[in-house]
Amino acid sequence: MPFKICVVGCGVLSNAQHGPAISRYVRTHEDTIFSACCDIDENRARDYSNSFKIPHYYTDIDEMLRVEKPDAVSLICPLEKTADLSRRIMKLGVPLLLEKPPGSNSTETGKMIDTANENNVPNQVAFNRRYMPLVQKLMEILRGLGSADIITDIHYRMLRVDRRDKEFSTTAIHGIDLVKYISGADYKQVDFRYHELPRYGESVTNMHLNGIMTSGTVVHLDFLPMSGVVTERLEINTHKGIFWLELPVWTGSHDMPGRLTHLQNSDVIFSVTGDELSGSADEYMLNGFYHENKCFFDDIRNGVKPEGDIKSGLQAVEIADCINNRSSVYQ
Repeated sequence: MPFKICVVGCGVLSNAQHGPAISRYVRTHEDTIFSACCDIDENRARDYSNSFKIPHYYTDIDEMLRVEKPDAVSLICPLEKTADLSRRIMKLGVPLLLEKPPGSNSTETGKMIDTANENNVPNQVAFNRRYMPLVQKLMEILRGLGSADIITDIHYRMLRVDRRDKEFSTTAIHGIDLVKYISGADYKQVDFRYHELPRYGESVTNMHLNGIMTSGTVVHLDFLPMSGVVTERLEINTHKGIFWLELPVWTGSHDMPGRLTHLQNSDVIFSVTGDELSGSADEYMLNGFYHENKCFFDDIRNGVKPEGDIKSGLQAVEIADCINNRSSVYQ
């Protein structure tokens, strides 16, 4: 029997990233079918179906799941609907890939984790930074350095232009999760400092996080929603040199297609761009959307528990909650 994939949510992100990623996966796996898509807006669902040559489209998620009986579902919907829809899908025992963040707050996320556990459903959160080819290459090199060569310090900076949305934490959570992923440890304590910018809007605030991981790694995270450029950059310090990582945030951003550089003393040990690693200049490849979908589908087919499940994202949600509540410390 073919492996059947369905998508819930046919909006902008789904069209630009997940649709092309799943289509590529289907093209390279002959026993796979992109069988259906669903959106409450029938025009969006029909257009999505036509764009990606999907046989069926629906406006009712329950009908789609009943008729199609998919082997995996990719959920790309507005945050306020994520918890309800994800729980409905998981209660049917259908493996689920869901967009970040996994819930509007930690309480909501906890209920999603309970549903996954009660129904023994494989699940994965689409924190796409983890799956960027540049990040995967960084992790490969770090593993090669050996456990004795711990990361001493990580500095992460997210800069955006004219972001005045009330809860910027839904974007900042990418950086919170990525630092945790690269460090390979949980946050032990985080201190928060806020620089309010009322001249740009009531809720516009620069956020600065200083923390320590359970591994002993010291971390610094800066989120500047009203800067003059769109970038995400990391500096990772180890006993065997420093890594500079420029993420390929999206097409047209300054650092596209991204670069990873490893320096020791004055020598460049290694340097590579995102398109060199992925063999493609397509945004959905550089940004990790293809690789996160591929990893999830491959894990489901092989009976392997996905690595980045909802539970693994809970601490990032808790820290995002602290930002929303303007807390001074997390521990």
